[in-house]
Amino acid sequence: MNTYFKLELKRTLFSWRTIISALIIMALLVIPYLKEFVIPYKGIRFPYLNPNLDGVQFYINASMVSYVGYIAPVVTALIYSTSIIKDKRSGFLEKLLKIIDIKTYFKAKVAINSLMTFLVFAFSHGIVMLYFIIVYGLKQTSEKGMYNGAFEGIYDSSKLLYILIILLVLTISAVAFSIFMLGITTATDSRVMAYLFPAFYVVLTGVIFQALSLNVVVNFNITYLFNLIIDNSARGYSVIVYDFVLVILGIALLYQFGYKRTLKLYSEQ
Repeated sequence: MNTYFKLELKRTLFSWRTIISALIIMALLVIPYLKEFVIPYKGIRFPYLNPNLDGVQFYINASMVSYVGYIAPVVTALIYSTSIIKDKRSGFLEKLLKIIDIKTYFKAKVAINSLMTFLVFAFSHGIVMLYFIIVYGLKQTSEKGMYNGAFEGIYDSSKLLYILIILLVLTISAVAFSIFMLGITTATDSRVMAYLFPAFYVVLTGVIFQALSLNVVVNFNITYLFNLIIDNSARGYSVIVYDFVLVILGIALLYQFGYKRTLKLYSEQ
């Protein structure tokens, strides 16, 4: 497994999908800043704009007015969710299973999918955070009650700790949704689902569920998992529970429609 894992990880790490995914996330966070301070534009304005903003507040404000919560679920599926389908259709899976067993293959796929998604989101958000902190500095004092997203109580104590926790939970949420999408695409055996289903899920949970008041007890709005800073009802514990449910669903789909289907197929040959 170690040899296959290393080769697959290296191939995926430098793939165009990985690079483009990271650039898209970075662009979504930077565009509001560019519009405000670099490109003359009379459109979206940074909220709470004042001369005393530091790097953390610049990152928070950029996140609040960006579309990262809507686009990131689609980007998550772009990274690696069609890899199992590609292996099957190219004949690579059949050759690979002569060297490693089916269980090892699916374990490696889940591990690589999770690691790559984590790296893409940690890198893209981390670079933007670091840029703002280097350019605008970091102040020790916080404006209590200024931001009302998940984990806002931590912001009142330490802004730096707040965005580090936001970064960690956000990357975990991206990993959870990527496992779910890996399960969806594998179960449907459709590469198109990797691009259509995330957009459908955003509309379903963010618009339809909201209109039907289904987000009252449990907030299913997936956009909140990818933008924890915006003012929403996604509390920290509910985000973790939602992530756990997505992982369980993804693993269940992979087991039922990936592992068992592949095991049956090659046991009959």
